[in-house]
Amino acid sequence: MAKQYPNKQITWIYPEENKPIGVGEALIPDVSHFLNDLGISHTDVIKHCNGTLKIGIKFDGFNKDGETFTFPFGVGEGDKHNSSSLDRIMLTDQIPEDILEYNDISVHFRAFELLKYMDTLVANIPNITIQRKTVTLDELAGTYDLIIDSTGFGRRISNWEDNFVSLKDKIPNNCALVFRHPYTNKAEQCKPYSIFKAMPHGWIWNIPLGDQLAIGYVHCDKYDVKADFIKYAEQKFGITVDESSIGRVPMITGRNKVHIKDNVVAIGLASAFIEPIESTGLYLVTSALKRLRAYINGELEQDEYNQLTNDEFDSVTNFILAHYKYSNRNNEYWQHYKTVEVEDNKEIDIFPSQAWDYVLSGFRDDVKRPVDKVNAQELINIHRGKLYHEWLTNAQHTT
Repeated sequence: MAKQYPNKQITWIYPEENKPIGVGEALIPDVSHFLNDLGISHTDVIKHCNGTLKIGIKFDGFNKDGETFTFPFGVGEGDKHNSSSLDRIMLTDQIPEDILEYNDISVHFRAFELLKYMDTLVANIPNITIQRKTVTLDELAGTYDLIIDSTGFGRRISNWEDNFVSLKDKIPNNCALVFRHPYTNKAEQCKPYSIFKAMPHGWIWNIPLGDQLAIGYVHCDKYDVKADFIKYAEQKFGITVDESSIGRVPMITGRNKVHIKDNVVAIGLASAFIEPIESTGLYLVTSALKRLRAYINGELEQDEYNQLTNDEFDSVTNFILAHYKYSNRNNEYWQHYKTVEVEDNKEIDIFPSQAWDYVLSGFRDDVKRPVDKVNAQELINIHRGKLYHEWLTNAQHTT
């Protein structure tokens, strides 16, 4: 906001006891592009935020145990480097030296370290005033032209009556168990992509950070999954896991009916949340901020802002549901999704038709996996590249 509107005074109010979740985060390319426009590059995230590269997702067992499929970034038309190139990198773990020049790559990072790094950048922006305190809407009334509520699931500023549409009837996941541990075999555990492992009552993320691997079991809390999660962690790291080291992160899935009202706009978790499977949480933040810019500039009315926000959320939800609906896994948890309606191939900007093909081909024989030619020079660069963990520890990337 401050960079977009240098002539406006921005007051940033947040509690002294701010407690970010920090479970190990991942971005999609759209969010990385947003950060890059703010002057935060992939290299900055790797250096300052315990970051690693993310060039796509590997889905393990989502259709049935023993089967995997990859979903590389770079989908869509006209990309400088296409999805087939990134897919080949995912399959070989060979990182070409020019990987940071690829247009559609992204990063994993540790959330609270990104916050600390951004604090150092904010300190140099002249039109921001920071106040460390907790406030209510009544205290803010009549003070500011526009109030942005980014207080998370609590919706402390925008908690309007009868304004929430729950997703639990479609996606029952409402909780994640989380665990982090230093690498015990970095060559095997640190990959340039996220690995999502299907489980009896949800799925486990594997997010490789610079110094450790973060894992989390996304599930519905009607099922007791702690024993399964501990067993998975112990096998992953070859250690004995103390139950007290397992964290629990509740999630409220759904969206507001209205996201902007009068001079208050809800952003982030205060506005909407689906679930972590395609890392859309921060995408919905940056997308909303772009939409808010159009509203401030007089290009959108409040009703248009709300409708566009809801349409985007519902379309992203539709794509995420496809990851579950067509699975051949067969128990009470997975059977639920077979009753949920999904509109196949409903395109949106971040998930065009090629994205649908990559995901649906992991489940259905009637959908063919996209195959694009990789030019000769790219093949040579990949073949001559380094193994990923070697590339990541290279001093030019991490110091």
